[in-house]
Amino acid sequence: MTECLSPSMLLVHPPSPAAFPHPPDTLSGMTAFLSAVGSSPYDESATFENGVKQAGALLNLMEQAAADHGTVHCFWRRGLPPPILQGLMDALADRPTRLKLSLACNIGDTPDMALPVPAGKGSIVQMLWSATDRLPDLGFFKTVSKAGIWNHLFLDGPAAVAANRDAVARQPNIVHSWEATAGDGRKSIADDGYRELPALPGRPLRQIVDDPVHRFVLIDRFGKNWLLRSRADKGNDRIVTLGEAMTYHFCPPDRLPDGCLDDICAMVAAGGTVAATHVRANLERAYLIAYVLENGIVVANSSLKNPRPQYIDSVRQRAGLDLTGFVERGYTSVRPEYRGLGIGTRLLEGLTARAGDRKIFSVIAEDNEATKIIARRNRTRQVTTYYSEKAGKPVGIWMPEWMIDDYEKKRS
Repeated sequence: MTECLSPSMLLVHPPSPAAFPHPPDTLSGMTAFLSAVGSSPYDESATFENGVKQAGALLNLMEQAAADHGTVHCFWRRGLPPPILQGLMDALADRPTRLKLSLACNIGDTPDMALPVPAGKGSIVQMLWSATDRLPDLGFFKTVSKAGIWNHLFLDGPAAVAANRDAVARQPNIVHSWEATAGDGRKSIADDGYRELPALPGRPLRQIVDDPVHRFVLIDRFGKNWLLRSRADKGNDRIVTLGEAMTYHFCPPDRLPDGCLDDICAMVAAGGTVAATHVRANLERAYLIAYVLENGIVVANSSLKNPRPQYIDSVRQRAGLDLTGFVERGYTSVRPEYRGLGIGTRLLEGLTARAGDRKIFSVIAEDNEATKIIARRNRTRQVTTYYSEKAGKPVGIWMPEWMIDDYEKKRS
């Protein structure tokens, strides 16, 4: 059986690298770059077989059209059904190509694609996803992002509920840009969880560059991370790139600058992973607090907390582990715009180096696979588990590997 699909794409012509060798550091420079972007439509009706063969025919069509127009940049304007996109990704993984692609896909009700990693060996630069029924698990978009692809998500209909808008707003390092419609058809605003904190400078550049063709070219030329971390300061005609001027600080709570503890408590609360009831009290009696500043704003923090005697007794009874003389690493929070820069690792290293003769432990829920992966990557290991009534589930106690060996030697 055959299916008629009318290809509809733009052949995009970016300005030469010689004309713009570096990422723009001003808004006027970015405008000049985007003004030099050219494009031409390419429309042709064709009949393809379903599945992988259809995907292969699409790839052939794009390669031929790009060659005819002297470019490698193809912007696909119509939403591909998930099976066809899967077939196209498989074809790209199997067959090297010089193409740079921006593709679109209507996710449907139950997306289920095992995306190749790396998808197309870097051929796919941007994915434009449309969700109208429900929002897939964010792990779906994380897989795509890890392949180096920019995720832009359009939410409409039942998928545009407030809970979904808030969920994607809190994960700009996974869903890199997005838009949604409210019931009246207007674009809506979501809560990123950090509105109680001082505002970062300017406005995210990804919100200003809302033309998907322009976004496609910027990502391909200057990189996904550059666009993700760039902010527009219109008043001074400049582009600020987050993460370039961070400073790390480590001090006891009584030596924090005025107002810093307030911002750190707000950071922990915004992360949403711990109850905020005792955060301030626990931080006020902490052994050491670490925080990261950029542009005078706290953008990340962690701490070594002194565990309460009641907690030490509880763990000794439940898990047979004596935490006397230990400090607990916790309340780690990194603003979403700064994730992926290795900040958590540097905070852990800095705290560990300043722990003195104290051993460090952290508590991770057994079902928190993402945090456990990060913990292993930072060379920490689980030493015991116990059931936490407070959390309502099993939790594990983790320690740096070299501290485990030293601790076990002293016990023996």
